[in-house]
Amino acid sequence: MKGVHILKERSYWRRNHTYPMKVLVTGSSGYVGMVLSRHLSERGTEVVGLDVTENNSWSGNANFRFIECDVTDRKKVKEIFERERPTHVIHLAYLMNPLHDVRREYEIDVVGSRNVFEAAMGTESVGQFIGMSSTSAYGGWPDNKLWIKEGAPLRPRGYRYGINKKEIEEYMNGSRDRAGFKLVILRMCTAVGPSYHKKGGVVSLLAKTPVLTKFNNRYTEVQFIHEEDLTAVFDLILKDPDIEGTFNLAPDSYETTRELSKAKVSIPVPLFLMKGITSVLWTLHLASMRAPAIELSTYGIVADPKKLMKRLNFRFRYGTKEAYFHTVEERRNRGTL
Repeated sequence: MKGVHILKERSYWRRNHTYPMKVLVTGSSGYVGMVLSRHLSERGTEVVGLDVTENNSWSGNANFRFIECDVTDRKKVKEIFERERPTHVIHLAYLMNPLHDVRREYEIDVVGSRNVFEAAMGTESVGQFIGMSSTSAYGGWPDNKLWIKEGAPLRPRGYRYGINKKEIEEYMNGSRDRAGFKLVILRMCTAVGPSYHKKGGVVSLLAKTPVLTKFNNRYTEVQFIHEEDLTAVFDLILKDPDIEGTFNLAPDSYETTRELSKAKVSIPVPLFLMKGITSVLWTLHLASMRAPAIELSTYGIVADPKKLMKRLNFRFRYGTKEAYFHTVEERRNRGTL
């Protein structure tokens, strides 16, 4: 029986690759979704973008089509897959910024992911599913070591985004049962680049805030992947019919917030105090993050990308420091920072 499955799988890929690649991107209006949709479509790949609103920061092109869709609408998601019949799926429809409505946040991140995954599993044309997870699922802990590998346990603590990512990963890994269906999970660090089109963000915070907070008397380790490296990695993954598994998606370098903000005044703040203040502000709807996020801002996560680099024979063009400063320079030139 195993040999039959292998034959079916190979037959599927031969049949599938006689047709042009068609990529369906959920969350296509977000930063990463926009960058990937634009990159792929400009290079001749047919891209179908799904999101609740269209991204006004770019007009798309002849190879890109936008479909308004909330991934929590299971019926509509299934209908779109049946009609469009994509060959590859990049699932990015998640909430980066937390909501005060935890149930709604869960519906979008977890239930929505299940809907998209089930629709992809039920659509024979889909041969590759790329689910975007996060290095934040490893959790911000005092005992975090440098260069965390994919086999390390996921310990997201109370960080809701990381908790949802952990549940989604477990669901996808436990539900994949169709021959010829390759699941790739990418635990990505923070992506940066000139194309970032929203207000705020970590780059804006580091570049513009006059005071650098130092929680528990330590500077935080950070990793930034440049959007040019991001698109290069996706080019390689989409063209690899055999790749599957979980990979860290982060550069092979890191910096501390001090290194990226040398001109800032540094003020030490006890972790418990900042968590308490953030909790109160969140309750009053005056903060954009919950208290558990402060732990991630204290105990950094440095993920090891060697598994992905070896698989793709890839070398990053930008290290964390180069990605950050290039982004700052370009965004200031464009007036978005």
